[in-house]
Amino acid sequence: MISNGAALRHIAATSRDWYRITNKADTIPEVFIYGEVGWEGVTADDLVRDLAAMDAEALTVRINSPGGSVFGGIAIYNALRTHPAAVTVEVDSIAASIASVIAQAGDTRRMVQHSQMMIHEAQGIAIGSGSEVREYADLLDKQSDLIAQIFADRSGKSAGVFRSLMKAETWFTADEAVAEGLADEVLIPSRDEEPENLVNDQVTDNTAAIQSMMDAAEVLEPTETEQPETQETEPVDFGDLFNRPNPLTHNPFQDLFKEA
Repeated sequence: MISNGAALRHIAATSRDWYRITNKADTIPEVFIYGEVGWEGVTADDLVRDLAAMDAEALTVRINSPGGSVFGGIAIYNALRTHPAAVTVEVDSIAASIASVIAQAGDTRRMVQHSQMMIHEAQGIAIGSGSEVREYADLLDKQSDLIAQIFADRSGKSAGVFRSLMKAETWFTADEAVAEGLADEVLIPSRDEEPENLVNDQVTDNTAAIQSMMDAAEVLEPTETEQPETQETEPVDFGDLFNRPNPLTHNPFQDLFKEA
């Protein structure tokens, strides 16, 4: 088997369903290619057959794949390029190896912000005699030439430019993929509606509830509180107290003399 992503298998999805199609009423059908192309027991034939059965004026292909089978990827690329629908490809996270070729199938090619693309030469394993291994090496080179030509056709640059980039195994950010001609634009995710401000909404609701309670409450006139009765006491006459002799300075013998 010739592959174009053996070095990236460690990040591939483990699910056997590496693609799925959603087609809801009043929406554009979406094809999700998430995982390795053509492995895990499901071949590209299944996806190509499902695409052929789709009757839609437009469809969106979303990619998050480390690559897979070269022949399977080329089949998907051709199926999308020849489909009558207007095809939009969006790279959600990574389009590496043969998945980068599938990404070229879109009439509109978008790299979602922070996504990446990687291109490199076709890879494979050969067992046999020297002549057989050399023949296999020539076959790998031919596949790499074919892939480079797809990049050239879609970018407007020469195939030689991409052969050099593939030999070096080149990674592109979303902006770099656009600059290289491998994508048309960077898609910055956004919401159609701003998220609700839950804090302000809660404060508004609480304020309205309090105001409603105040409006509905009965206004009561304040009443005077009764003061406890106080008992009248006779005033204390301190005059006699001050006229009394001071025991500390008074000499009692003086009173004897006065009385005499």
